[in-house]
Amino acid sequence: MKAGLINIGVGLLVAAAGLAISFGTYALARENGGHYYVTWGLVVVGGLQVLIGCGQFVRGLFTKEGRASLRNLFWPQSAAGVAARLGILVVAAGVFWIFAPESWKTVSPASLQSFSLRDDPDTVAYSPDGKWIAIAMGYGGLEILDANTGAEGKSPAAESYQDIQAVAFSPDGRSLAAATSSGLRIWSSSDWGSVTPTLAGKAADGNYAIAVSPDGKEIATGSVSRGILLWSGADGASLWRAGTDSIDAVAFSRDGARVASGSEYGDIKIWNAATGAALGALDNPDSGFAIGTLVFFRDGRLAAGGYEKPGVSIFEGATGKLLARLQTAPPLFGAQGNVWSIAISPDESRLAVGYTDRSIRIWDAKTYSLVRTIFGHAKDVKALAYAPNGHELASGGADHVLKVWASP
Repeated sequence: MKAGLINIGVGLLVAAAGLAISFGTYALARENGGHYYVTWGLVVVGGLQVLIGCGQFVRGLFTKEGRASLRNLFWPQSAAGVAARLGILVVAAGVFWIFAPESWKTVSPASLQSFSLRDDPDTVAYSPDGKWIAIAMGYGGLEILDANTGAEGKSPAAESYQDIQAVAFSPDGRSLAAATSSGLRIWSSSDWGSVTPTLAGKAADGNYAIAVSPDGKEIATGSVSRGILLWSGADGASLWRAGTDSIDAVAFSRDGARVASGSEYGDIKIWNAATGAALGALDNPDSGFAIGTLVFFRDGRLAAGGYEKPGVSIFEGATGKLLARLQTAPPLFGAQGNVWSIAISPDESRLAVGYTDRSIRIWDAKTYSLVRTIFGHAKDVKALAYAPNGHELASGGADHVLKVWASP
């Protein structure tokens, strides 16, 4: 009887340990693309432990004592036995809760709308009137969807661009600027639902990030190895160019006097929007890692994040001082989500951040405390945008789905 109990007990323990090691390290191994051989070794060892544990468990079942012990395990004959089983269940539930993924423990709201996309979204932008959502999808092209129904509006002719990286509406909503691998493109339309957009301006450069100034007169773009470029919002005429970095993110200050750029090496620089003169560089704690998203607050603060790091840095725009670091504690197992996208609510009370762990986290923009976490996508949350009225938040995921949420 003791031999059967030992076989069953050891088998279950080894199987549980193997599963914990395997599932606990799988996410980390996957995140790092298999480059960490120690992690993959643990996965293999865990799998072998599971097989050994199952063999020991089966061996216990073929002994008379093991079968008797198994019956006693499920049908205890005493109050002490029942209490012991309940205690085991409580402990097992507690261990499961500790090691379970955060998404299993988070109660997320249902989305208001869910629309299928034909490819991964790189950026999402609301029209100023809130009626339309423009989605840039790399080689998947550009879609303009009705924000309420998901019906497709009139998109520019596909032959006028290639590999669209980012889009932004003008303040009056009549123009749409895009950074594409073919260069800057500016389209205009009197009605994005019924009138085919016409090409109002173009340039051979400016093929990465994009931002439109608050008055719509200038467009800032990033480029590969050619720094930041400023263009006329009317026709795409070149105004100035500065730097030689590969720029992944650009943003105008709310007064339009400054423009920020973030490079693939983590450099964040501030430029005079009128002259292109360098005003300074910020001391980025994530220097060396790409900056993928930048957003200015009205009071001059600047939020920055990158898809290679899990935190969002908040800087004082005038001095470059680091004011806060928005980052959750790392999970016990697996990789922590890195930052794909940032959006500020129109009243600037909330900061929405999309992560590689499929989550959307809503932060208080004044206290920098975490307000809510939403898990609504099957893959990375790559793009975010608040509706102009502040009541909705649109999220684009690598699962080829665009969702609209009631603003938390």
